[in-house]
Order: sequence, then C-alpha cells, then structure tokens
Amino acid sequence: MIRSKIEKEVQQDEYVNFSKAVNGDWENIILVTPYTEKTRIKNNYGISVNRISDFSIAYRDDRVLILFCKGESIQNYVYWFGSVSLSETEKMYGPLQIKREDSKFKIDKSSSNTGPINLIIVKE
Repeated sequence: MIRSKIEKEVQQDEYVNFSKAVNGDWENIILVTPYTEKTRIKNNYGISVNRISDFSIAYRDDRVLILFCKGESIQNYVYWFGSVSLSETEKMYGPLQIKREDSKFKIDKSSSNTGPINLIIVKE
C-alpha cells in the first residue's frame, strides 16, 4: 500500500514528498542501503529491525529499505526498487536518517519507466 502511494506520486510529478504521500505517525525515515546488516541499524539508530521478516537488503543490491520511524520504533517500512542518491552526482553508500519534514525526493528521470525508479534527496 505504501509503495503504491509513492509510485502514484512519482508518476504524477518529478518530486515525491514522503511526508504527504505516506500517512501515519512517523517522525523520520531511515534509508537502508544494500548490504547493510541488522546490527548496523541497531548500533547507529537504536532501532531493532527484527520484526522485519524479509531483511533481504543485507544481500540484495536492487532495492533500498525505507523505514518509517517514531523514536526507536518502526511504524512501517517499504522496499523501494531502485536507488537513492545524496545528489545528482553523489551516491549513498550507507544508511541515512532524514526528518519527516525533509523527506522530499526528486525522481531521476534518467531511470527507466519500466525498471527501478531512482530517487535523489532534495536538500532545501
């Protein structure tokens, strides 16, 4: 359900604002990059990801795990098929926490319409 809401936003605009697209009581997101181990999330952010039954991000490189968190609790999560970059020219190589009010992304229009959709963090 979350993925479909985000995909709808992506199709309608060149930007997606997770704060508006994803309902719920969450304060920040954690973008979990490929090959990240559960212990790194726990050590860096104090959040246990044990409730996520499919933690395939630890060995997959075709997706990003997006955790919607409040405090040290995961409210929801979604696997995003594609990548997230820090800027047009800078890739993201480790997990990153972003406040809800800053969770706006630009759609990388160079990505395929049928394949993964890559997102670029908007820094305002």
